[in-house]
Amino acid sequence: MTSFTPPIERRIPLEGAFNVRDLGGYEAGNGKTTQWGRVYRADGLHRLTAEDQRELLDRGIRTVVDLRHEHELAEFKNVFANSDAVSYHNISLVNPAATTRRDIRCLGDMYMDMLDNVQPLLKQVMELVAEKEGGVLFHCAAGKDRTGVVAGLLLGLAGVSRETIVADYEQTGPNIEPIKADLRKGIPDIVPEEMAQELLGCAPTNMIMMLDHLEKEYGGAEAYLRGIGLTEEQLEKLQAKLVG
Repeated sequence: MTSFTPPIERRIPLEGAFNVRDLGGYEAGNGKTTQWGRVYRADGLHRLTAEDQRELLDRGIRTVVDLRHEHELAEFKNVFANSDAVSYHNISLVNPAATTRRDIRCLGDMYMDMLDNVQPLLKQVMELVAEKEGGVLFHCAAGKDRTGVVAGLLLGLAGVSRETIVADYEQTGPNIEPIKADLRKGIPDIVPEEMAQELLGCAPTNMIMMLDHLEKEYGGAEAYLRGIGLTEEQLEKLQAKLVG
């Protein structure tokens, strides 16, 4: 039996974003629970209204980590990019929806590829989560792939069960239904429709593949983060932010 919190308690209802979620309230290691109001995952923030922005600021969010690419930033500018209220950072991770690589058969392949090949960038993301004061929100376009890899690593470090990490990943599916047509426009036309629908989905097997790879090749989230260069002090800060 998992401790997955019902989505209605986790998702923040906003007018201009559909997949903003607090990573608090999950059963973690050593009998602890992940803290509310410290770490958030999200989809694109370019549609946020002024009221939406106030809502996030009122929840204590003081750092925004935008995982999108330069062309995405240009087309859909982050409302917090020039904000005096938050510390905004852009760290561009690979965009699974834009891939044309033929060796990528599914999103699970892409997630494993990210673990293997964007380690310096993932290190930067984790350093921000560890070091910044207040709540930290990280996001991409759908809050599913790039965001899902980061969330999986953080929840794994906190000692959250595999089942719960997968369930958290799956919750993106129903959340992004209102923006699925817009997200489809971001997938290159040369990508076959069947593959496009795979890229828009969030089948649990994708996150399971990533977690299996993380354990088999690196020994789990903590060993992975240590291996990509996080210091013991930074790992302790991450743990403190996640579970207190």
